[in-house]
Amino acid sequence: MQKLLSVLIVFLIVFLVLVVAAVLMAGLYGSYTLLIIAESNLSVADRLKLLPVVAVSAGVLVAVLGFARERKRQEVERRRHVSEVLLERVKNGFDNVITLLSDQNNNRVTWVRAARTLLKTLNLKEKILSEEYKVAYNLEEERARNELYNVLTLVDEGSEQRVPLPPQFFYGIDDWRACKSLDEAAIKASSHGIIYKASIDVVPLQPYLKPLSPKSVIAIFNFLQYPEHYDDPLEQVPVWEEDWEQSHGIDQGARRYVAHSRQKVAINGKLIERNTKSN
Repeated sequence: MQKLLSVLIVFLIVFLVLVVAAVLMAGLYGSYTLLIIAESNLSVADRLKLLPVVAVSAGVLVAVLGFARERKRQEVERRRHVSEVLLERVKNGFDNVITLLSDQNNNRVTWVRAARTLLKTLNLKEKILSEEYKVAYNLEEERARNELYNVLTLVDEGSEQRVPLPPQFFYGIDDWRACKSLDEAAIKASSHGIIYKASIDVVPLQPYLKPLSPKSVIAIFNFLQYPEHYDDPLEQVPVWEEDWEQSHGIDQGARRYVAHSRQKVAINGKLIERNTKSN
C-alpha cells in the first residue's frame, strides 16, 4: 500500500510538471506568434494565416487554466465533505461519552469505554480541514466539556455550589458516600476469590476489579481542564466605563453591580476599597 501511494505521488508530480510546461509553452508560442504578426513585414493574408495558431495557443492556455481551477474547486469541496462527515462523528462521540457517564456511575468498564471514545473523538480534530468546520468543532468541544462538568461534580447542600467528586468515588464501590477514608474505600473495593463448581448449564461468576482505571480517570479529567492556550472570548469583552447613573434599560442592575464590584471588595466580612487604578 505504501509503495502504491509513493508511485501515485510521483505520477501526480510528473503530471503537474507537464501541465505547467504545456501552459508555458502554449503561452510563449502564442506570444511569439503575436509578436511576429505585429512586427513582421508579412502581408495581411499571411498574417491572417497565423491567427489560427494564436487561437489554438489561447485555447490550450484557457483549457489548462480551467482544468486547474476545476481541480482546486473539487479539492475544496472534498475537504468540506470530509470535514462535515468528521464533525458529525465528533458530535456522536461526545454524546456517547456524556451518555455513558450521565448517571454519575463509577463502573470501571463504563469509564474505560467512555475514556476510549473520548480520546478517539479528540483525535478527529486534526483531520478536520475546512476552517468553518474547525470553528464548529471547538463549539462542540466546549459543549461536551460543560455537560461533563455538570455530570462529574456534586452540588454541596450547604453552599449549593458545585464541588468535585470525593476520592472515595473512584474506588468503584456503591457506598462510597459512607466511607470516611480512602483506606476504607480501598478495602471495600478489594477483590475476593470465587469458588465454584464447573457446570455446563451455568456461566460462572467472574472476578472483576472495582477501582476505576487511573488512565481512564486522567483522560476524562484532563479534558475537563481548559487547554493551556485556550482562546478565551471573554478577554475580548470591554469593561463598561460609562457612569452607572446614565444607564437606562435592562442592564441597569448589571451596570450597578459591575461598578460596585470594581470599587469595593469584601474580605472576611469587611468591605475594602479597591485600588481603582489597577482595575
